[in-house]
Amino acid sequence: MPDEINRNQIDSEGRGRSTRKGDVPELLQRRYYTDERGGPGLGFYADARVQAAAFRDLGGRLVAARSDPTAIRDMAAVAQHRGWTAVVVHGDKDFRREAWLTARALGLEVRGYQPTERDRQELERRQAALARKAARAAEARPERADREPRDAAAGRTNMRIVEAVVRARVGDRPAQDRILTAARERLASWLERGARVQPVEVARPQAQQDSLRSRERQRSR
Repeated sequence: MPDEINRNQIDSEGRGRSTRKGDVPELLQRRYYTDERGGPGLGFYADARVQAAAFRDLGGRLVAARSDPTAIRDMAAVAQHRGWTAVVVHGDKDFRREAWLTARALGLEVRGYQPTERDRQELERRQAALARKAARAAEARPERADREPRDAAAGRTNMRIVEAVVRARVGDRPAQDRILTAARERLASWLERGARVQPVEVARPQAQQDSLRSRERQRSR
């Protein structure tokens, strides 16, 4: 096994979580080409013509030859998708630093890197950027409407979703409070301008979806 493939790693810490090779978010399934040639595990290739994998999936371990921020971001997304609430990072300092920043911003606990004060400041900025992105997703496109009570209710629902995302992904409580205060002020400004707010669709758990479909089939008989 080549040393350069083994050097930079994100390992799952703990049991009871997915370690199945190829278990990745749908977006990464569309972004990468995969095969098991060229090294251990499943290789993820950014282009059909390249020879070197961006990273390789060994199930409970994700490895990369380089400290590429895009690959590290996607490796962290795989870890989050698989429910790895805690990970251990190994390898070059640049790799461990970027893996720490990326995984911590997603709410994962990380061992194997000792952050500096500037690292912590960078983490807070990344967490704030993720929370702003979540807030934008929770807000509807502004449209004029005379439906203030419904819009206010939808706004409250969306804010609860934003708060849940922020509390789950941002570890520092003061940072959480600052982000949520800014999101509430932004939503209040939209409502004051008469913007129409649509409630965010939240996916139901699979078991609940199956139960609803079963009841619908029974009613149709």
